[in-house]
Amino acid sequence: MNQERPDETIAKQIVEQVMGIQLEHADTHGGVDYKSSAGDVALEVTTVTEGARKGTREALSKSEALGSTTELQACWIVHAMDTQPRMKNFVQQVQQAIAELEFAGETRFDREDAAAHMVEKGDLSHIYQPLLQAGVERAIHFPHPDRPEDPDHIHRIHTVTGSGGSVSGSDESLDRLVKALDKKTDNPAKLRASGAEQRHLFVWLDDDTSFSIGRPLAHGFPNWADEGWGLPTTAPKLDPAITHFWVVHNRSGLGWLWDGEKWQELRDLPLT
Repeated sequence: MNQERPDETIAKQIVEQVMGIQLEHADTHGGVDYKSSAGDVALEVTTVTEGARKGTREALSKSEALGSTTELQACWIVHAMDTQPRMKNFVQQVQQAIAELEFAGETRFDREDAAAHMVEKGDLSHIYQPLLQAGVERAIHFPHPDRPEDPDHIHRIHTVTGSGGSVSGSDESLDRLVKALDKKTDNPAKLRASGAEQRHLFVWLDDDTSFSIGRPLAHGFPNWADEGWGLPTTAPKLDPAITHFWVVHNRSGLGWLWDGEKWQELRDLPLT
């Protein structure tokens, strides 16, 4: 008999809470994870993640915890690849170079432009070099007004790691997620074989999910720099075996639900 995993149990509880139903563990011999007692609702739980990114994320987390003593004039959003090995001292190295960029009157950095500038031996080459060596792809400053309720606010860099190309919004992220799920052919097969009228696929995203997929729900950088990434506006191109489609990030507690006709936003979901 297959044992319930913690992520399956939490997914079941979320579905029960939102839908107002009761589900029972059903995966005893390789079938769907859960079914209702009447058999009219089936739930299958899966995860879309890329474990190779875990080492990069953990190294960056340690660097962020150490912080930097270098002061900045504004907060910066810094983009870097999530598959690179140079993250051990990322924050310390990059924040120092960003401070020098500010002193030079610059408000942005682009890897390709910087490389061309260095070939031409430009005046900012000595600043660009450590940013290139650190693996920074892009950086842009986001000045925001001092807030009276937060007089101790300290400007810092907010690192966003990702790979797999950029996306223009939630619709494109959704499309990439569905394509990733196309490789998991067992999910729709189990739902189809369940014979249930409602067939729910619950997809977990995490901090190791490709940034191009997870960005709309991860909220990995300040909200004031993250606009225009709400609910998808198009229907997901799912296997007909899936009638209900859940997408939830396991850290932010944010998610989407497609009920076959419309999208619903999910917030403050129980993650334990």
